[in-house]
Amino acid sequence: LIDGTDIAFRLWFAKFGYRMARRQSVTQSQARIDQAASAIARAQIALADAERGLSDATLIAPFDGKLSAPSVVAGRLVGANERLAELIDPALLEVSFRVSTAQYARLLGDDGDILNADVTVVLDVAGVDLEAKGRISRSSAGSDAGQTGRLLFAQLDDSVGFKTGDFVQVRVKEPTVRGVVRLPSSALDANSSVLILGSENRLEAIDVSLVRRQGDDVLVRARGLEGRDVVEARSPLLGAGIVVKPLRGGVDEAPKAPSMVELSDERRAKIVAFIEANNRMPAEAKARILSQLSEPQVPAKVVERIEGRMGG
Repeated sequence: LIDGTDIAFRLWFAKFGYRMARRQSVTQSQARIDQAASAIARAQIALADAERGLSDATLIAPFDGKLSAPSVVAGRLVGANERLAELIDPALLEVSFRVSTAQYARLLGDDGDILNADVTVVLDVAGVDLEAKGRISRSSAGSDAGQTGRLLFAQLDDSVGFKTGDFVQVRVKEPTVRGVVRLPSSALDANSSVLILGSENRLEAIDVSLVRRQGDDVLVRARGLEGRDVVEARSPLLGAGIVVKPLRGGVDEAPKAPSMVELSDERRAKIVAFIEANNRMPAEAKARILSQLSEPQVPAKVVERIEGRMGG
């Protein structure tokens, strides 16, 4: 005979053991979940630390350009705030040039700030002039020790073919000066007077106001000077009241055509090879000068400038 109480106890014990085993399995699974979550958190921390280290070791330029004067090599350690290279945007080049204090004063506006005057920058490359237009953007805040005049900066609009460090010529377009006459500087004496041709070819002295010197010429202002004949070069033999015979040469002469030269085959080939090997010359300028060299006669000025850079 089987005791019913014993059977009931065994069933209860089996159920209790099953429940305990299932609870233990759930507890172990939960522990593994917690361990996995901890591992994920540690991995995320390691990933964030690696990304931060990569970000600290990566330099991203704020604009596209060309690197100049790099100071790093592969495998070398760099320090904080160390200068690694220069980044140059070839489309945003500036030109710096120095003018005299008097010239600087003429470029100031009514408010005392520098005018955004137009400039033309010229670079002589193997006999071909590269030109770029621009505008004055700013002036230096102070005067450098041992330097005279003022340092100005101009922003170039189109700087194709130009590089940093190029030695260029800058032409500044000043504000229009009205009511002046342009004369050779030799026509003006120390007393700021000029000799004009009066009635019966008799010389007359007239006082003028010197406005500006411009190369070998002067800009003067005087009442009644417009349209009058002025003595081009002063001489101790000339003075007011003297009757002269005016010589008006060069007024109606036509402009002379540029002198041309005919090159030998050997000389032409040498110049062409020099131009084709010049990597600094822009493609447009190179094509233009090669086109000139293909003609039977070439401008003598172009040949002279190219051969001057060839050393022969």
